[in-house]
Amino acid sequence: MTATSERVVILAGAGLSVGAKLPTSMELASKLKSTLQGLSRGDRVGPTAEKTRQQATTGLALFNFLDGGIRFQEGVLDRDPDAPINIEQIAVAAEQLIARQLNPLAPYISGWHQRINELLAPEPEILKSFLDFIYAQLNSWLTLTNSKDAYYMARLADLCDVASGVDIFTLNYDLGVETALTTAKKTFCNGFQDGGTWNPAQLEKQERIRLLKLHGSLDWVEDEIYGICSLEFPRHENAENMIGEETRPALIFGTANKLSPREPFLTLAYYFSKSVLRSPVLAVIGYSFGDEYVNQIIEQGIRRNPKLRVVVVSPNASKSIEKLSFLRGYPRVTHIDEKAEVALNTGSLLARIGENLDDIEEEEPFHA
Repeated sequence: MTATSERVVILAGAGLSVGAKLPTSMELASKLKSTLQGLSRGDRVGPTAEKTRQQATTGLALFNFLDGGIRFQEGVLDRDPDAPINIEQIAVAAEQLIARQLNPLAPYISGWHQRINELLAPEPEILKSFLDFIYAQLNSWLTLTNSKDAYYMARLADLCDVASGVDIFTLNYDLGVETALTTAKKTFCNGFQDGGTWNPAQLEKQERIRLLKLHGSLDWVEDEIYGICSLEFPRHENAENMIGEETRPALIFGTANKLSPREPFLTLAYYFSKSVLRSPVLAVIGYSFGDEYVNQIIEQGIRRNPKLRVVVVSPNASKSIEKLSFLRGYPRVTHIDEKAEVALNTGSLLARIGENLDDIEEEEPFHA
């Protein structure tokens, strides 16, 4: 087919990164628990080792408390309480407890669970320390051990063969897509200008590949002087001075609370909505439809963009579609029941998108 003059859109979830040997959010929760268990049983001696064991023991108790609370709520909502818990559910529960007094319902609650007071009594900052520990672990858990493992992600650039460009929106924090595209010598725009500072005007450039990380990135930090900066893609000129033990990557945790009014997240969400409303094709790769605001943007696109075709790619894509009312039964929604790396490496996703673009071209009453 002749390449369309329009851009196609990709929405990538954790399933895109699984082929690069990176853990899913559920596996990250298991890693967090096992790491805390291991540290709490440490056999080293000395004051520092003892302090580490104590902190890990308290952290493990907090993990179990949060895990139990999440499962109880799932049962209350008539959902499976035995379903795997993910790292974001744990993190957002901790964040909400830190900010519990700011909750509008706080004045109407006579008392929080006694277990919270028991955990905070010996270590009042345990919730903050717990979150800091999660951030620190993510940097190691989500780092590629071999850049070649992510090379299949560079095949996302192949979509430029059938469209004027591709907008890759990812919910992942890892650097797999950036690494793959860079290794394949594919240039892309991600909203950071040369020098590593955030500049949303960069997203207006007509780059063939745009990469927009809706929930943040491991190589983003918020600097008091420069604002949101990138430490690697591209590398900020003062990156060395921004990296330290207390450095937190700029991420959004949560499952229903990820639409943040802060930059760059609000701008990125805006671009996602705008792209879905304009694009002829949206390919959803490895996303489990667990973020409500993302789902609403997709649903809005299906209802308001009459030419939009949606292709869902995952090993259980057909089952995912059947579970969601805004996807189920819509003729413009199709699926590819394959892993992300298979759909990309074999070209089945490229072929399906090409077919959709051909269909759209035939349906247009007037075209050049």
